[in-house]
Amino acid sequence: MSLDAEKRELRALVRARMPAPGSEAFVAASVAAQQRLFRSALVTDARVIALYRALPSECGTAALAAFLEAAGKETCYPVVVPGARCLEFRRSAGVFVSGSLGVEEPTGSPVPLSTVDLLVVPAIAVDARGARLGRGKGHYDATLAACAGFPVALVFESQLVPSVPLGEHDRPVRAICTETQLLLV
Repeated sequence: MSLDAEKRELRALVRARMPAPGSEAFVAASVAAQQRLFRSALVTDARVIALYRALPSECGTAALAAFLEAAGKETCYPVVVPGARCLEFRRSAGVFVSGSLGVEEPTGSPVPLSTVDLLVVPAIAVDARGARLGRGKGHYDATLAACAGFPVALVFESQLVPSVPLGEHDRPVRAICTETQLLLV
């Protein structure tokens, strides 16, 4: 089986066992994961935190963003730049627009990637080595390769798998936060 086929199969397997988007279990797990990350030393030690705007099927970040704002942390969000692999980050300024991949993107001022202390990333699946499986466009892998900030995947416990198949451009995270645990890898 090809690497792409293995990844497609794993995406389908994990999506089938995740809590249904919008369900009580989904919302409870999402909020618990965000609270766990907020209470961690990863956030305490960070000044600039890059978040993602969650798709309906992803662990949310809205509660985490509110916690961070109340704590005086600087947050930013990714923007897909046409023709570029690496994501650009911007402050929200309270306004988001639909981006080229259907993800809400901020309209605020740019934030240099070199200033990001904590990079919170989505994933479809993650293993104990920190290997992550995304949506397949490679934007986060390119960003992880270029960012010196500490990368953490914010996911549901049901998204943890024994092994994620890796290609040469795939980049790991250094921590995984779920509704039940924070794993440093």
